Amino acid sequence: MRSFFFALIGSLLFTGTAFAQNTVFSSEPFTDVPANSMDYQAIEYLRTKNVVRGYIDGTFKPDTRINRAEFVEFIINPLILDTNDMGDCVRTNISDAATNVFFSDVSKDAWYAENICFAKTKQIIDGYPDGTFRPGAPINFVEAAKIISNVFTLNLANYQAGEFWYRAYVQSLSDLRAIPTSIRNFGQMITRGEMAQIVYRLKVDSTGKSSMGFNAAGNTLYARNATGTPPAVVPPPPVDPTRVDRPSRRSIVEDAEQRNALRSE
Repeated sequence: MRSFFFALIGSLLFTGTAFAQNTVFSSEPFTDVPANSMDYQAIEYLRTKNVVRGYIDGTFKPDTRINRAEFVEFIINPLILDTNDMGDCVRTNISDAATNVFFSDVSKDAWYAENICFAKTKQIIDGYPDGTFRPGAPINFVEAAKIISNVFTLNLANYQAGEFWYRAYVQSLSDLRAIPTSIRNFGQMITRGEMAQIVYRLKVDSTGKSSMGFNAAGNTLYARNATGTPPAVVPPPPVDPTRVDRPSRRSIVEDAEQRNALRSE
């Protein structure tokens, strides 16, 4: 059995450069996540572990998209990585004269500056070829799959030149049945509820749930039930010829590597 002690900090609603500190831990189930919701089990599990936050009105907003800055905050957590030096990342790695943190659109005084700095120094994240990180842009599934795989050192196939860059990352999540059935294509923007589901599935080794599988030969996602039988194949999204992102090699922080060494088959 594989087990992943995987936790995340709740994300906050982020628009442009504005950031509202309006989330709190909740002692009660979220009012907008009913027991019959497909996300209920995952969100409720993480809520009871005090690893996700809701909004002050008692909601979780599971259908709200996560942007790239919020997603990094999800991942940078002391239960996942050794974050003892995170609070000094900007001071230690960025000169006093600089106004940005590694990327031209990440200001030193942004709420997410320390998170981005830490993730970059650990080689968990990459930016875009134009030098930006695009913190306010929604994060899509394959971008999230890459970051998760980097952080948790999932078993990745060797990257082969000419392949779609995301294949190894998607395959790793597919093998662990961690892709919710609501994710239908590679470029889909993920929501708070979908992120909670991925986290939950990795944490509890939830092979008894329907999930999306990855067909590497056809470069497609397909729906499969708990036994792995694929009832349908979902066509892949159109290839964007302007996208030139390339993955960096995996970076393994010592603490994460030690945790993964304790996993039993």
